[in-house]
Amino acid sequence: MKRVGIIAAWEPEMLGVRRRLPSVEHIAIGGWAFDLHRLGNMEIVSVVSGVGKVLCASCTQLLISRFSLDEMYMTGICGGLRDEWAGIEIAVFERALQHDVESPGIHGDPFNLYKGRSSFYESDPGLLDRFRDFSATMIRTRLGLVVSGDQRIRNAKRRDFLRQEFGAIAVDQEFAAFAHVCTLNRVPFMGLKAVSDCADEHTEQYQKLHKLKACDVASNTLIDFLDAVQRGEGGDC
Repeated sequence: MKRVGIIAAWEPEMLGVRRRLPSVEHIAIGGWAFDLHRLGNMEIVSVVSGVGKVLCASCTQLLISRFSLDEMYMTGICGGLRDEWAGIEIAVFERALQHDVESPGIHGDPFNLYKGRSSFYESDPGLLDRFRDFSATMIRTRLGLVVSGDQRIRNAKRRDFLRQEFGAIAVDQEFAAFAHVCTLNRVPFMGLKAVSDCADEHTEQYQKLHKLKACDVASNTLIDFLDAVQRGEGGDC
């Protein structure tokens, strides 16, 4: 049986998963609570890490080490970096980068532990291909680069800098750390988040309208995708 991990930073980002897939076992380790679910021939382990790169990286490593996962997914919400985005859209992360660190210029780093902080991380091509097949009829889905940092982006000038400097489609506070840990552990991964705001001065107004709905859209889309894959409708399993 395939075992899949799903991580989110904030409790409402995981509610859609837990509504759709009731927990069959609950395991507390340290400060985290892991729930086990069944989806057809797939076992899913879900956990809420807490917000920010440190909590996300720590929780991701524990999830991988404790449960020996075949694949990892991150769900939740993010800020959109494109002016034409409005309402709720799905951002699928092909690559990730930490925007708030600089390269330390250290050589001889075979495990990518130091320079990895400022490296690009690539989501698994096979998982992305499956999602492209699954989402072929989903108009409001975009694939591209996400940049992550331990800060909330609520300023149009900073938002525009991230878009222009990195060519990013979205910004969040966790995915690059998640991607870093998955890469070090050689676990295939992908991120799927819904855009809840435009990362500018109007973020609070947008989030009042869209944030909780965006949480549900992202988590339900991920479960629909995993269900399609395990039933053989989302590309090769």
